Amino acid sequence: MYPKTIQNFIEKFSKLPGIGPRQAARLAFWLLKGPKETRQNLKRALENLDKDARACELCHYVMDSSTSLTIKNDGNNNLPAGRHGCHFCDNPARDHATICVVEKETDLATIEKSGVYKGLYHVLGGLFSALDTAIPANLKMPELIKRIEGFKKSDKKIEEIILALSPNHEGDLTAYYLEKLLRPLKVKVTRLGRGLPYGSDVEFADAQTLSGALESRKEIK
Repeated sequence: MYPKTIQNFIEKFSKLPGIGPRQAARLAFWLLKGPKETRQNLKRALENLDKDARACELCHYVMDSSTSLTIKNDGNNNLPAGRHGCHFCDNPARDHATICVVEKETDLATIEKSGVYKGLYHVLGGLFSALDTAIPANLKMPELIKRIEGFKKSDKKIEEIILALSPNHEGDLTAYYLEKLLRPLKVKVTRLGRGLPYGSDVEFADAQTLSGALESRKEIK
């Protein structure tokens, strides 16, 4: 139906979250009919995303390589000297005794916009599924354990882990699995209060709902 160039665009873009073949086709023709500058700007944005954006070596949130600062190994972090951290991990004004565990980067951004939470973060990169028989390789659970253990070896310590996972089956399963992993470390583990409706997604929660969920979090025992 479509020329090969358009069909190739549709196949590539329909793999993106929330975009199906029909939406991808509309995007293709909108870009094709629009100013050439729009296509060039999009091309540069994609190239810069591939070239400049990378994950923080500590919390795994995305960071800009061109503006990252070198962290000194002063006991306030777990990175070797000369390594780079994001603007959360490298901010001495943040509460370094609390880590908020989220599924994905957009969840972190939503929580940060609420203005309530001032601690550190840890991006898991996904959730545990009932079909999984082992921890998926993309989940940063071992990295979280290593991070907490690293704090224990320094003068600093983690006092609380907040599991800010979406209140659905996968989020509950992941929280349960994480709680079992964290129990031997003898650290306080809490979950967001049920201000979030079951089956919803943290990313789409409004600031007031997230604020209430953070303030009403309960310790997992």
